[in-house]
Amino acid sequence: MSNAKIGEQLVGAFHKLINECEVVSYNQFSERAGDQMEVDVLAIKTNEGHQQVYVCEVVTHLDGINYGGSPSDDYWNEFGSTAYQGTLDTIYQKFIVDHDYVTRVFDNADEYQFQLWSPYVAEGYLTSGLDQLVERFEQEYGEEIDLKINGTYTEDIEKLRSRAGQETKQRGESAYRLLQILEHMRR
Repeated sequence: MSNAKIGEQLVGAFHKLINECEVVSYNQFSERAGDQMEVDVLAIKTNEGHQQVYVCEVVTHLDGINYGGSPSDDYWNEFGSTAYQGTLDTIYQKFIVDHDYVTRVFDNADEYQFQLWSPYVAEGYLTSGLDQLVERFEQEYGEEIDLKINGTYTEDIEKLRSRAGQETKQRGESAYRLLQILEHMRR
């Protein structure tokens, strides 16, 4: 879990404890020389021989998701400012690289689930752009991206928080342990 940020740790704990994944890896880099890719959270679940690989990009910007920069083409032009367009392009490019990596490394997996986790995404241009991003990715790669943003993010982290309030056993996940402490404080 070295260098995993707290937002990534929450997502990993969700997959390990709520989604019951056997393997959770943080900040997974490619072994190929010159390959700059990094998957924030990679989780693997096997159930009766069916293997699912969860590929998660986690953006824990509390003031809103924003990478800025300029987009690589004009595909995102209808989605507000150059910063918004650059953000959408950056996220899309991350998922393209993630897809190439996991389908190569886990080529025998039965299912891939791509997810974007972010507690706060401004409604409007960005949410509309993310909907378009999901549609484009499905058309080009035949895979869906599950948007775990805003209310959906909150609902899933609340599941983790609720479980943390029901048990005291350490589970080897730092973010989960923090939730346990917060949920069990005496008032």
